[in-house]
Amino acid sequence: MNEEQLGFNPTIITDGDKRYIKIERENRKERLVINSLIKRVPYVAGRATTCWKSYKEEDPNKPLVIKDSWQYPEREEEGDLLRKATEKDVVNVARYYYHETVRVGTQDDSIRGNVRQGLDVMKATNYKPGYTMPPLSTVVRSLSRKGRSSSVAGQKRCSSCTNASLSPSKRTYSSSLVKGGRATADRVHRRVIVQDYGKPIYMARSRASLLAALESCIAGYESLYTRAGMLQCDISPNNLMVNEDDDNPSWHAFLIDLDLAIKEDREKPSGSRGKTGTRAFMAIGVLLEDEMHSFMHDLESFF
Repeated sequence: MNEEQLGFNPTIITDGDKRYIKIERENRKERLVINSLIKRVPYVAGRATTCWKSYKEEDPNKPLVIKDSWQYPEREEEGDLLRKATEKDVVNVARYYYHETVRVGTQDDSIRGNVRQGLDVMKATNYKPGYTMPPLSTVVRSLSRKGRSSSVAGQKRCSSCTNASLSPSKRTYSSSLVKGGRATADRVHRRVIVQDYGKPIYMARSRASLLAALESCIAGYESLYTRAGMLQCDISPNNLMVNEDDDNPSWHAFLIDLDLAIKEDREKPSGSRGKTGTRAFMAIGVLLEDEMHSFMHDLESFF
């Protein structure tokens, strides 16, 4: 069996000690060499986002970031949103380079069509179609009551602890609750490539650099909202980036991750299943499902 038959991604090509992908952009074929893995989020059920640092073979000094993830087909493509933001001259948001739905052989790479090969899990003898999870608002209210009864929860960290890593309860993840037996919903393999590379804001070299980057990211959010009419909807430490490398032509600080973003003037739901976002940083009004998502909720997430 070859690697494709074993389930490895056939769009990532190995040539000696070099790995690369091929794309066709502006009627020209390009090879993007993969430099290193930035992050991989292991998931059995989820977006399973994987990001690589890369560069165009002819221009190794200009970094690119390749992002692969498994998205609900109902959602508007992140690549389309990034392209629109770039065309609107939005500042301090990762700039668009290329996007596609990954194809394996002659078909789109999807859970139902390619991974399961048409297998219908709903016909399994042990399938339970009635499985549901409690509403997120119920969970939040329960946790809120517990928090008020705990004296430890109200204590702030001392200033000497600011360099500590995020606690497990605040590490970023996206919650997409499964309701009413929709666990079998399809996902498609999408690829987005952007022109800006950095590191998460909490890895800044100093407090001054962190605060300057935070200010720039807020300016980027304002630009995204006022120029492109979008709400990012997933403000969290891993989506705020800082660039402290003088040789890196990327923004000094910028927002990433528009795969949960919505247009402010949308006429119908985004297509997400349940509440999505990084739960520890979601605004109270959104968590309690009392309010429609607005720019004020994202600003609350910043602070």
